[in-house]
Amino acid sequence: MSTFRHLQDDVSDPGSAEALSFALFESSMTDRRDEHSPLLKVKGKPAKVYSPPKRPWTQVRGITLHQTACVMGERIARWDTLGAHFGIPRSGRILRMCDLNRIVYHGNGWNNRCVGIEVDGLFAGQEDDPDTAQDESLRSTWDDPTTPTREMPMQPTPQQLVAVRQLVRWIMIETARNGGAIKYLVAHRQASGSRRNDPGECIWKPVALPLIAELGLDDAGDGFKLDDGYPIPTCWNPAYAGVPY
Repeated sequence: MSTFRHLQDDVSDPGSAEALSFALFESSMTDRRDEHSPLLKVKGKPAKVYSPPKRPWTQVRGITLHQTACVMGERIARWDTLGAHFGIPRSGRILRMCDLNRIVYHGNGWNNRCVGIEVDGLFAGQEDDPDTAQDESLRSTWDDPTTPTREMPMQPTPQQLVAVRQLVRWIMIETARNGGAIKYLVAHRQASGSRRNDPGECIWKPVALPLIAELGLDDAGDGFKLDDGYPIPTCWNPAYAGVPY
């Protein structure tokens, strides 16, 4: 399958191999846009279904990476209430849940300008450092207080990592075809004080870092955060020295 490396040039000729692979990739997604009924969850209030409002394509400027912090599984209908544009189960299947020019409430301060991708799994915010006594991966994995045992960190499947990388490339092309331009690839962590581990080191390093280099994207910069969020830490990007997890 193509990696869509040349983006705009790849799809300028509808008869080209790249245009064909782009179309095949798009058709390989599981389309749940008609079934998607995301829930708006506000603390202290009952969750309610909302209809994602439209936004101009020029407002679509970035992509936010997430982890579900649980296992949603392969029962596709379960994903229909999730607040995101795309979901990627453990199989690597891509669920297309909402159009890119719709505002879905998935990423706090990123909502208005970003497309949200949820990767299925409970991932550590920080991978374990074998040179320290503590287990950083366990300490930085969300523990569900409603379960009787301590949640253990998972790893994304190879299929998920491939799917996320290909999906980011596809989103860039699709946005450009409609007059927008993706410039940023960011983490939910940067915009949320309660999502410090989101999407996690095991997602950021094999997905965000190579795509930022390959596609000329930006994570908003060393030390950047919105509101009560957290900047990208050194353990996710060694170029950002001295930024704690």
